[in-house]
Amino acid sequence: MQHQQHLSKIGDDDEDSAERGLAALVSDGIYSQALGVLTGGALLTGCALALGASPGFVGLLAAVPFFAQLAHVPGIVLIEKLRRRKAICVAVTLAARLLLLPLLLVPLIPSHGVALGVLLAVFAAVATLGAVGGCAWMSWTCDLVPAGRLGAVFAGRQLRANVSGIAAALLGGAIADGWARWSPATPAGGYVGVFLLAVAAAMASTWYLTRMPDVPMPSAPPRGARGIGVLFARPFRDANFRRLMVFLGSWNLAVNLATPFFMVYLLQDLHCGIGTGVALTIVAQLANVASLPVWGSVSDRFSNKTVIAVCAPLFLACLVGWVLAGQPAPHSLTLPLIAAIQLIVGVATAGLDLACGNIPLKLAPRGEATVFLGANSLVKSLCAGFAPVLGGQIADRLSGMSFAFAFRWQDGKGGGEVILLHVAPWHVFFLSSVLLGLFALTRLTRVDEPGEVPFGALRGRLFRKAGRRLALMAAASLGAARRAGVSGR
Repeated sequence: MQHQQHLSKIGDDDEDSAERGLAALVSDGIYSQALGVLTGGALLTGCALALGASPGFVGLLAAVPFFAQLAHVPGIVLIEKLRRRKAICVAVTLAARLLLLPLLLVPLIPSHGVALGVLLAVFAAVATLGAVGGCAWMSWTCDLVPAGRLGAVFAGRQLRANVSGIAAALLGGAIADGWARWSPATPAGGYVGVFLLAVAAAMASTWYLTRMPDVPMPSAPPRGARGIGVLFARPFRDANFRRLMVFLGSWNLAVNLATPFFMVYLLQDLHCGIGTGVALTIVAQLANVASLPVWGSVSDRFSNKTVIAVCAPLFLACLVGWVLAGQPAPHSLTLPLIAAIQLIVGVATAGLDLACGNIPLKLAPRGEATVFLGANSLVKSLCAGFAPVLGGQIADRLSGMSFAFAFRWQDGKGGGEVILLHVAPWHVFFLSSVLLGLFALTRLTRVDEPGEVPFGALRGRLFRKAGRRLALMAAASLGAARRAGVSGR
């Protein structure tokens, strides 16, 4: 009750301050997304490969942010004890981002083994502190943003963040590619500029965090009920939230078995450059930006489950498309096909990121968001972290192995052979990810979301709406034809 009174006071007495806080939340997303692009994804993989990293190391690097989420446990204890989410978030996030400074030296270290070790150590430290700050941020923003505006606010934030991410990817890719062409003997040197931009984005994001208003936590429960075991038992005792964690955990396991290695697949198997990889990432981001407002509207009007039910199968189909685009071997249409697939990937991930991020916020009880969201992040992160480590280790052992399905024939002049399907290690991961993703979707059906519209009913509405529009268009066309006939006579 005290918490609701506080939110009411923000809404009635200080609406301007609340809106400025939401604007700061959006601005923080712009710079934090640029930071994530400059220190992750294609650029991070490109830097590691330029330093001689193996697929196993790439998988380990991809797993670091997920395993770092284990820091949510002490983070939750700290938040529950101090009950000052903004102060914790800003202080810990600033400390984490200052640790990015050693990255400026990584591309300059002569020994690639030492450079990769420093890269891994820095990201492990940054990700661990960032997880504590992120735990406070999730709980804080869950109470800051009104429940009825979650879809609109976070869709707007994601939209602007993705535009920023595209700009950061273009700039970072241009710097890395330009340096590699200018100094092919030291291809990693350009990443000094990339990481310098990342530090600047980190400081801007942190400044906007300080501009967001704090939302006091409700009064602490009795001392005896605040043990860590009791705190973490609550989300797992909530049957519906437990089912949600099972779905999100299995979905993250499926997705992260494949996606961290897409860039390795492009660079090593399809022999693309880092610039091509960044360009394909941007293609997906552009589609992401264009479709986010639609998914935000759908999630608010119908449900997050509806968005997931549409986008998840679309995403899994794209993984199959990655395999088929290069069959039986890379050809002139491979890159155009992958670019088209990336457009669909962008549309699908826009909805998935938004809905999978919003549904725990919606189902977490007000006043207990820290514990529920922390437990959810812990489950997701363990599953997401395990997948690339396992995948990378298996990829190292399967390196160079492949098999093919071929059609052979013999005739009087000899014979011949046509390869129908070529299967490489990455193809196995992509297809395994599809199977795991289909299993995860069976878990989604067991989750209850307040106000959800069954997918069948939604499909009926869409068909009826489309039918009405077609009928109106037909009537308008018929009317125009009749008027044209009258005027012709």
